[in-house]
Amino acid sequence: MIKKALGHIYINNFSSNSRLERIWKIAQVDFKKRYYNDRLGLLWALINPLTQISIYYFVFTRIFQRNQENFVLYLFCGILTWLAFTEATKMGSRVLIRKKYLTENIQFNWLDLYSSHMISILMGLIFNFGAYFVILLLTGASIGPYFYVLPIVLITLFLISSAMAIILGLIRPIFDDIVHIWEILLMIGFWVSGIFFSGQFYFDNYPWFVHVNPFVGILLNMRACLLENNLMYWGLLIENLIFSGILYIIAVILFKKYAKKVIEKV
Repeated sequence: MIKKALGHIYINNFSSNSRLERIWKIAQVDFKKRYYNDRLGLLWALINPLTQISIYYFVFTRIFQRNQENFVLYLFCGILTWLAFTEATKMGSRVLIRKKYLTENIQFNWLDLYSSHMISILMGLIFNFGAYFVILLLTGASIGPYFYVLPIVLITLFLISSAMAIILGLIRPIFDDIVHIWEILLMIGFWVSGIFFSGQFYFDNYPWFVHVNPFVGILLNMRACLLENNLMYWGLLIENLIFSGILYIIAVILFKKYAKKVIEKV
């Protein structure tokens, strides 16, 4: 019923709106719909990451005795980045399935569904960054000296997340087991991408892994932008941006070639 109602809303509004307005409207609905039936509403966007960060902070400071300076912020920054990627890809794999009623009723570029999905994810990330900056002020720590580079890091994150969401979205309707495979890959990535430790470890021991896993560089440079005393890795910044851009182009080409066939199978 909710989907049908939303479909009617889209049809009524999209006839007179531009493409960008359509993307923005879908993104707004997606963002609000995540907490639509929850009593605490948007507060869950803060409670969920804060709860996870609190648990990990306790484990790694009290049990494993981590001595990283400003570890709670160090951890917060890494987890927020990874959660955004996880949410973008897991929810993105269902975009064509959940939004099939839009492709049937409204004539527009189907790629806009992923654009609005990613804008919705970005809205949630910005919301969480607000909590990060509050903690930054409370702890007396300083923002990173390379804060002005943050837009490039976010664009890289946006492109790689979009690309994987599109690819997973094409695969899932014809091979549902990809959900379980992706869950395993996300779990591995969570523990080996440098969320709980510095990616410098890989430079010293396994330098090849830095180029295999782009999230090592993304997390290193995200921290350089958002937290004091963290180095900027300019080579990785450029490498990751180029890689994510190429991956996104490949994903778009695949989508334009196979999306229609995939939607017919939904």
